[in-house]
Amino acid sequence: MPKYQWCVCDMDGTLLNSSDNISDENEAALKKLQKNGIEVIIATGRLDLMVKRYIEQLDLQGHIISCNGGLIRNIHTGEIIYSNVMDKEVVKELLTHSFKEKIDFLVYTPYVMFSNRNNPRAVRYESINNTVIADISFEVKYIDSDDMTVMEGMDILKVLLIFPTQEQVEEHITMCSKHKSLYAVSSAQGLLDIMAAGSSKGKAVKLLADRCGVDLSDIIAFGDNHNDIEMLSCAGMAVAMGNSVDELKAVAQFVTKSNDESGIAYAIDHLYEEGQL
Repeated sequence: MPKYQWCVCDMDGTLLNSSDNISDENEAALKKLQKNGIEVIIATGRLDLMVKRYIEQLDLQGHIISCNGGLIRNIHTGEIIYSNVMDKEVVKELLTHSFKEKIDFLVYTPYVMFSNRNNPRAVRYESINNTVIADISFEVKYIDSDDMTVMEGMDILKVLLIFPTQEQVEEHITMCSKHKSLYAVSSAQGLLDIMAAGSSKGKAVKLLADRCGVDLSDIIAFGDNHNDIEMLSCAGMAVAMGNSVDELKAVAQFVTKSNDESGIAYAIDHLYEEGQL
């Protein structure tokens, strides 16, 4: 019986290197964990539909946490285990502000991603879609400032705002804090994730662990940024990447190498050597 039951990994800046790939070393290390009875769970700020190619690469079969804890889905059945939906009127306010200030944005729902037109991120995702098979692509739709009805009837899980500077991110965190129905956190330089209040990777891990009968002390968690702090704080073994923000390193029990140095594999090898796996 392994000491740990779950290994929960953030994606960007953690599992993925700067080329947006899972290294051979990280893939081998995570597959070794699975072979030894430890379930690997991705916990990402992205929409889970956007990471299907990585799920397939790692041959994951259990659950995935996405939208910074706003959505938990069963990978095998597609069943939504949990979702925390944003207030649609508040979302319209955010998007109206974004159009006015010319801020690029993405809107995540359980089945499709929306974007403003000419958004480089959305264009990049569409180009990726064109290079993969249909089973691992996802739908991207566009919103115009004078017509947001395309989102009607959709549950909105997260709005991502994209800024040229981190200073603008901080300004908008302050702006969002005035809405009691919102929770805003920076997930990377220049990126602001806005979800319904109560959404977080840490809360999602706790909810899923309770549902599956897994003790939090039996979880290893890997992360690199502010949106991972609560998740690492609740795990039995908290591992921060070498490229992590200082606030995350402060709550970690082990700081591994960077995401461009296969830091997950390095940490897993270290834990095996120390007899902790």
